Amino acid sequence: MLNIAGLATGLCVFYFAFLYVHFELSYDCFNKNEANIYRLVTDVQTQTGTEYQSTSAPVAPALEAAFPQIKTAARIFIDNLIIEKDENNFSEEIIAYADASLFKVFTLPLLSGDASAVLEAPYTIVLSQTAAKKYFGNESAIGKTLLLDGKFPAAVTGVMKDMPHNSHFRVDVLVSMSTLLKEWNTSMALNWERFGFYTYLLLQSQRDATDLETHLPGFIKKHFPSSSSKYTLHLEPLKFVYLYGKPRGSRTGTSAHGNISNVYIFSLSAIFILVLASINFINLSTAISLKRAKETGIRKVLGASGKQLALQFLFDALLISIIALLLALMLCMMLLPLFNNITGKIIETHIFNHPLYICMLLTIALITGFLSGIYPAISLSHINAVKSLKTPFNSGTKGFTLRKIFVAIQFTISIVLIIATLVIYNQLNYMRNTNAGFKKDHLLVIDFHFDERILTHTETVKQQLKEVKGVTFASIGSAVIGRANRMLSIDIENSNGHIVNAMWNMYAVDKDFIPQYHLQLAAGRNFSATIPSDTNEAVIINEAAVRALGYPDAKDAIGKRFAFKDKKGLITGVVKDFHFSSYADEIEPLIIKMSPWFFTFIALNISSPDIMQTVNDLQQKWKTIAPGLPFIYSFSDETYDAQYKDEARFGRLFTCFAAIAIFISCLGLYGLSVFSVTQKTKEIGIRKVLGASPLSIISNLSSDFFKPVCIAILIASPLAWLLMQRWLLNNYAYRISISIGIFFAAAAIALLIAFLTICYHSIKAAFVNPVKTLRSE
Repeated sequence: MLNIAGLATGLCVFYFAFLYVHFELSYDCFNKNEANIYRLVTDVQTQTGTEYQSTSAPVAPALEAAFPQIKTAARIFIDNLIIEKDENNFSEEIIAYADASLFKVFTLPLLSGDASAVLEAPYTIVLSQTAAKKYFGNESAIGKTLLLDGKFPAAVTGVMKDMPHNSHFRVDVLVSMSTLLKEWNTSMALNWERFGFYTYLLLQSQRDATDLETHLPGFIKKHFPSSSSKYTLHLEPLKFVYLYGKPRGSRTGTSAHGNISNVYIFSLSAIFILVLASINFINLSTAISLKRAKETGIRKVLGASGKQLALQFLFDALLISIIALLLALMLCMMLLPLFNNITGKIIETHIFNHPLYICMLLTIALITGFLSGIYPAISLSHINAVKSLKTPFNSGTKGFTLRKIFVAIQFTISIVLIIATLVIYNQLNYMRNTNAGFKKDHLLVIDFHFDERILTHTETVKQQLKEVKGVTFASIGSAVIGRANRMLSIDIENSNGHIVNAMWNMYAVDKDFIPQYHLQLAAGRNFSATIPSDTNEAVIINEAAVRALGYPDAKDAIGKRFAFKDKKGLITGVVKDFHFSSYADEIEPLIIKMSPWFFTFIALNISSPDIMQTVNDLQQKWKTIAPGLPFIYSFSDETYDAQYKDEARFGRLFTCFAAIAIFISCLGLYGLSVFSVTQKTKEIGIRKVLGASPLSIISNLSSDFFKPVCIAILIASPLAWLLMQRWLLNNYAYRISISIGIFFAAAAIALLIAFLTICYHSIKAAFVNPVKTLRSE
C-alpha cells in the first residue's frame, strides 16, 4: 500500500507540475496568428537613465500607413472604470480601450455582434460572457446601455467569449478606442511622448519582423519630436511577451507578466519528485521481493521454469504500477480544483482534456514498473531452489549499498527542496513585514474616478468625510502606494547645473499626503497650505532622484530648478526612500507634486473598533457628497500586499511540492529499514542472546540509516545555496541573506524525519523475543 501510494503521489505531482509549466509556456498560443503577432514597445533613454515604456497613441496608425509589411495594427489602453447598470448593480472593472482591429489581430470569438464594427463608434462596448451575465443575467445584452464612471452612457454592441486565462492581458470589458480619444483633447491624442498604449502588429510573415525593425530608427527620426531623450522601438514576439517581456505600465494598469525562473524551478521540482517516486518504488519493490525467495523455491520445486517466474515478477510489478497510475488519476481529479485555487488560475477544468498527458503518465508508470520488476525477475528466478528453502535469501552488500545510495539521492533532493522552501518563506516574510518606509495600516482609500464634484471641492469633501465617526485624517491624490502610478516627463536641474530631462514616477498629492503615510523628510519641507505657489512651483523628490541627479547629499538638491509642462519652480523637499513598488525592483526616482487635476483617490485614516460600521457610515455620507457615484473603496495594506500575491502562490505551491518530496523520501527510508531489519533478524537475535541491550541494537541499526542522510546533507547544502542565491539575485533587488541557520534547520528537519521513519522498525526489532528470530521456521 505504501509503495502504491508513493508512486501514485509522485505521478500526481508530476502531472500537476507539468500542467503548470505547460500553462505558463502556452500564454497567447490560443491566437491563430500568434507566430506573426508582435508587441511594439519603446525604450526611452533620458539623461538620468532608461525607462521601459509601452507606446503612444499615434504610433500604430502611422506605422500601419507607412509599412506594407503590417497586415493590421491594434492598440489597447488598460484602465479602471466604474461600470454601472443601476445603483444596485455596479463594480469597478479593469477594462481595455481597444481598436476595432483588435479582433483581426487576436483570436477573440464574438458570440454576437459584427467584429469589424463593434468598437468603431464612440461610447460602444463589448462584454465577455461573464460580464454580460453579471450585468444583464439571461437577457440579451446587445443594445443595452451601461454607465461608465457615472458619466457616459455606452451601448453594448457585442458579446465575446471569455478571454482565455493564458492571455497576457485579460479583461471582461472592451471600450472603443474612439471613446478614450474623444475624451482627450486632440493634442493629447496626437502626443508622441504620452505613453500607456499597448500596440500590437499583425505582420504578413515572420520574415517581415527583421525587415521592419531595420526601418524603425528612420520612423522615429521622422515622427518623434527632437529632444534630449532618445527613443528606440522594439518588436517583441507575442509568445515571448508574458515570460520575457519587461513590465511596461502606468497608473492606468499593465499587462500580466510571468517569471521564467519559477518555470525552471517547477520543471526541476517535477523531475526531482518523479525521480524520487521512481527510485522509491524500485527500492521498496526489490526489498519486498526478497521475502518471496521461499515462494520462488517452492514454485521451482513444483516445476516452474525460470522464464515463467521472471514473467510473473515483471507482471506483478507492472500490475502494481498500473494500480498506482489509476490511484494517481483519481487523486488528480479530486485535487484539480484545489490546484487551480492555489495557483490562482484556471489551468485546467478536467484531467482528461489532454489524452497525451495521460499517455505520458502511463508510459512513466510502465517504465518504472519494468525497472522495479527486472531485478527480482533476474535474481530470484535463477536462485537455487534447495538453498532458498534452507536459508534466507540475501542480496549481499552490493544490493544494500545500492539502496543506501538511492536513499542518499532521495534525501539530497528533499533537503534541497527544504532549504529552498525556507529561503522562499523568509524572502516572502521579509517583503511583507519589513518596514517599507511608510505607514499603510488602517488606511481606507476611495476611488472617485476624477469626478468633478470632488475635484472642485477637495477640502470640503475631506472635511465632510472626517465628520464620520472613526475617521481621523484625510488626504487626496493621484496614487495609492503599491499600485501602478503615472510616469511623466520633467526637466530638472542636476548637480552640474544643467537642466536634464527625466521620465520619472509622479505622485500628485495634497499637503496631507506626507504626514498621513508617515514619510520622513531627509531635507527641506513639506507642502504648505499657506504658500499658494506650492501648487505649481514646488516639487518634492525622493533620495533615489537625488542620486540620479548626482547630488552627494539631499540638502544639495533643495532650491534646484525644475520645469513641468509650462510650469517652473524649485525643489522644496526630499523624502527618504520608501518602497512604493515591489521589493523585486530597485527604488526608482519619484516626483511628488501638488497637481489637483490628477487627483482621483481619497485616503482616510480609520481608528475604530468596528471598521465595517465606519465603512457603512462613510457609504451613507458618500451618497450626500456625490449622489449617483458608486462608493468604491479598498484598504491600503491589502493593495500593497497584492503585489506579492503571485509570490505567495508560488511559495504555497512549492511548499506542497517539498512536503510531498519529503513524504516520498520517507517511504524510501522506510523501505530500507524494512529490508535491513529483515536481513539482520538472526544477527539481532544473536546479539540479544549475547547480552546486547535494546538501546545498543537500536543505535546499531540506526547508524546504517543516518549515514546516507548525513551524506545527503553535505551534498545538498552547497547545491541549494547556489540555486537559491541565483534565484534571489535574478528576482529581487531587495532580498534576504541566506543564513547558516537555514541549513542547520534543514539538516535538523531531515534527521528528525529520518529518525521518526526508522524508529518503528528498529524499536520493534530490538524488543522482539530472540527465540522467535533464531528459529529456522
